[in-house]
Amino acid sequence: MRELRKAAKEGALDNFIGNTAELRTLLTLAENRLFALRENVNTYQVLPEYRHLEQEANQLTRELGTLADENTTDRLLISELQEALNQEAEPAFSALERLYKEAGVILSNAVLRRFEEVKLFHESIITNRRSYLGTEVTAARERTRARDQRMLEINARLARIMAVLRSHGALDQFTNLQSELAVQEAKTELLRQRFAAAERLESERNELGFERNQLEVRLRQDYHEQAKTLGNAILAFGNFSSALYENPGNLTISASSNGPHFDVTIGGEKSGGINNMQIFCFDMMLMQLCVERQIGPGFLVHDSHLFDGVDERQVAKALQIGEKAARDLNFQYIVTMNSDAVPRELADDFDLSEYILPVRLTDANETGGLFGVRF
Repeated sequence: MRELRKAAKEGALDNFIGNTAELRTLLTLAENRLFALRENVNTYQVLPEYRHLEQEANQLTRELGTLADENTTDRLLISELQEALNQEAEPAFSALERLYKEAGVILSNAVLRRFEEVKLFHESIITNRRSYLGTEVTAARERTRARDQRMLEINARLARIMAVLRSHGALDQFTNLQSELAVQEAKTELLRQRFAAAERLESERNELGFERNQLEVRLRQDYHEQAKTLGNAILAFGNFSSALYENPGNLTISASSNGPHFDVTIGGEKSGGINNMQIFCFDMMLMQLCVERQIGPGFLVHDSHLFDGVDERQVAKALQIGEKAARDLNFQYIVTMNSDAVPRELADDFDLSEYILPVRLTDANETGGLFGVRF
């Protein structure tokens, strides 16, 4: 499951496994879309005259636009003609005649006749212009009325055509609809498989989580039942660490969902040497428990790497503690160490030479080496 989730995160299975909740939503929408497409295909009707009706509808729509534009032009014309009619007025001859009288000028009969002729002439022009403007207004209104009537007829025809087009379809559109249905079926099936895989993955993860929790409960119960053993381990670690340092270290044993967790600490500034001595104390504690329970190999081996970075005085103490533990618990303690790393300051009652094995490795001559191999 860890590898499967890793592959999903890295994209190898990104198109197949996802979140169950999100996939459920996508699958529901896809199935609804698929159902609608199937209904459309099953109830689809093909009309052979579809294209002709479609072309007629387009032509009528364009004609409607043209008629509307022409009506707008004629209505603007009617408005302008009406304004021109309202501005037409007879010449003010009476005002001119009154002006002459007030000025004391007596007009002769010939002049008066001339005024009368001009007045009649202008009245005739105004009458003719009003007649012309009225005729133009009437013609424009008639054209507008005729276009309105035509637009009503077109709208009625368009309504009938669109009703037919909505209830029927072209054959090529039916084919396209079938293709869309096939694509949607494939997408829905893929989502269905992804959803099933995600459900299985989450179900197994939940089951494993449940089992892991059960194991943690059993582990805590085991800790409770083995409280004496754990106590002995804690005390043994504390005893060995107190022999090395003024402030004894602590061994903490806790239960987690990943199993037992061991944490060892020794007071003081954190360093590589102190960390190594934590391992030393832990190993000695394990060796004591094994001897008490009469299990284990009966020996403990420490390589010189364990003492790298450790203060020389602490190395001396560790060797002395190891010797005493091996003697008290009756096990063999073996340390491999270069001669130049052997501590020089040792306790007076501890003679390290008594424990150094007589076999020494050297490459000073041709007979030296290890199993015939020179380094």
